[in-house]
Amino acid sequence: MGVNGGDLRKDSITSSASSSHLDLGQLQRMFVKLEPDLTIDSYEEAQGSGRGDNYTAALFRIALKGHTQPEGSSKKLKWEKSVICKRLPDCKIKREAFKSEALFRNEVVFYNTIMPEYIEFQRRQSPDDGSIFQAVPQCYLARDDLLVLEDLRVRSFTMPDRQAGLGPEQLEAVLVELAQFHAVSLAYKQRHPAEFKKLTNALEEGIFSQANTEWYRKYYDVLTRNAIQMVRQTVPEKTEHLAKLEEFLGNCFGHLVELVNRQSELSVICHGDCWTNNVLFRHNDDGVIVETCLVDFQLIRHGSLALDLAYLIYCCTDGSLRKEKLQHWLQVYHGQLVRSLRMLLPGAFEEVFNSDQRLLEQINDEFKVCARFGLGAAMDMLPISTCSSEEAPDLYASGTETAATPPELNVPPNELCRRKMTELVLELIDGGML
Repeated sequence: MGVNGGDLRKDSITSSASSSHLDLGQLQRMFVKLEPDLTIDSYEEAQGSGRGDNYTAALFRIALKGHTQPEGSSKKLKWEKSVICKRLPDCKIKREAFKSEALFRNEVVFYNTIMPEYIEFQRRQSPDDGSIFQAVPQCYLARDDLLVLEDLRVRSFTMPDRQAGLGPEQLEAVLVELAQFHAVSLAYKQRHPAEFKKLTNALEEGIFSQANTEWYRKYYDVLTRNAIQMVRQTVPEKTEHLAKLEEFLGNCFGHLVELVNRQSELSVICHGDCWTNNVLFRHNDDGVIVETCLVDFQLIRHGSLALDLAYLIYCCTDGSLRKEKLQHWLQVYHGQLVRSLRMLLPGAFEEVFNSDQRLLEQINDEFKVCARFGLGAAMDMLPISTCSSEEAPDLYASGTETAATPPELNVPPNELCRRKMTELVLELIDGGML
C-alpha cells in the first residue's frame, strides 16, 4: 500500500531488516504451548515477499523441522511447519519515517483482541462454524515488534497478480468476506456498544488524522501533481473535469481525513487496506475459488464500511468492468451482509436496519459519499500496482539519517496507470461523486 495502505507501508526486505531475530529456543517455546510433545530441531529463513509487494514491515518465511514424541513412547514422529514472520524494521529512523510502530500496534490489537472477541461473539450468536467470519491466517504470536502467522501457501493459497488487479470472480469473493467481516462489527456494536467502543478506542488511525497533515503534505503534493498530470495528458480536452479534479485535490488530504472520521450508522471496524496484495485465494482443481483469506490489518480503522468498498473497487478493478458491474457488486456485498446480520442478530434485523431494501439504499448512499476516498487511495496505489517489480521503489534503500518526512513515492506513471487514473476521475465526476 502506498500511504493509503498496501504499498508505501509494506516494505520489501532490504538490508534494513535482514533477519527475523528469532532463535530455536524462542520458536520452541512458541509452539510447545500448542503441542507439548514437540521438539523443534532446526529452521531455515527466507524472504517472505518480493520487491513492490510489501512495505512497512519486513516479512520472512521460516521452515521449521522437528519431531513429536508422546510421553512413554519411544517412537518419534516427523513434524514440519512453515510460518510467516512479520517484524518492525531494525532502523529507528525508518520506523519513524513510516510511523511503523503505530501501524504495527494496530495489527497486534487485531490479532490479540479484536479477532478473538469477534470469533467468540459469533459462536455465541450463531453456533454453526460455517457462518463464522474467520478468513484470516492463524496467529501464533502477536507482540509490539513481531507477528508470527500461518503460512497460507502451505494450504495452497496464492496471491493474485498485482498488475492485473482483480477479476469479477475474485472481487466477488473478497466482497463476500468483507461483508461478513463488517457484519460482525455492526452486530457486535448493537449487542455490546460499550465493548465495541473499547475495541475502536484501542486503534490508532494510521494515516488520515489531522495531526498528520504536515507530515504527509509533501508526499500528497507529489501524488496530486502526478494525478492531475496523468489526466491532463490523457484527456486534455476535458477542461471542466480537470477543474473539478484540481478543486478536490487542492485539499486532498483534508478531504480524506474528513471522510475517514465522519460518523455513520454503518461505521464498522474496516480492514483499511483491502487491495490485491492483501487477499489470497485457494482454488479447486477446476480453478474455481473455494476459499478467500484477508491479510495485513495494520491500517484497520473505525469508519464507514464504504471506505473499504471504495478502496477495493477503485484500486483493484478496471473502469470498463466497473461500468458493467458496479451495482451488481454492491448487491453481492449487500446480500451477504444481510445474510450474516440475520444470523448474528436473530429476530432483530428489521428492528435495527428496517428492511433489506433500506440497508441497500444506505450502502449506496455511503458509497457515493466515500467514492472519493477511492480516488485518494488510487492516487497512491495505482502507480505501485501497475509497475513491474523491477520498477517498484526500494523505499528503504535511501541512506538518509533523519526522518523529517515520509519517503517519496514518485513512481513514473506508465500508460496503464494513466488510463486507469483517467477512467476513475471521469467516472467519479460523471457520476456526481466528485
